[in-house]
Amino acid sequence: YPQESLFINENAESVESAETDLYLTGFDILGSCERQATFLWQVSGQRFRCDHFLQEGVQNYYNFVSLMGTALSDGSSPKFLVPTYQIDLIWHTHILSSFAFYHADCMRINGRTLEHDDSLNDRVEGGTLDVNFRATTELWKQIYGVEYKIEGGMYRGEPSDGYYNPEWAVHSKDGTFPTIP
Repeated sequence: YPQESLFINENAESVESAETDLYLTGFDILGSCERQATFLWQVSGQRFRCDHFLQEGVQNYYNFVSLMGTALSDGSSPKFLVPTYQIDLIWHTHILSSFAFYHADCMRINGRTLEHDDSLNDRVEGGTLDVNFRATTELWKQIYGVEYKIEGGMYRGEPSDGYYNPEWAVHSKDGTFPTIP
């Protein structure tokens, strides 16, 4: 790599158009990037700047990973568990820190690597996401004896149009975000 340029040689024959290379082994990179914009909105609330909230998220994430594959008291199991946004941020961070460590940690905690699918966003009542979130909530309460929902770590609704404005950025030294109308 020391001999390789940082810049792409547009005249090279081996360079593929970015428009034709949107999938990585079946993974929709562009779609995932679009979903991450909304994910960023969900994890930009005030609580996500609190160390205690994030530390609590690490413990909740560990409990979440441990819960995978556990059945409800009636013997049924959710098709999949639905994380809170507090848990999901830690999950994303864990995957991105090192996939090798992520795999090893999952194997140690649960015996398998967990797939993370961010493509299911249908929040209609009675839909797949809703049904599995309710089952996750019930299972969490059954196993851990506490409520699953966490203040500041749940779905905040869709971002306003102002969120997608390029002016939405950190403006002050204390890291606060501007108010969005």
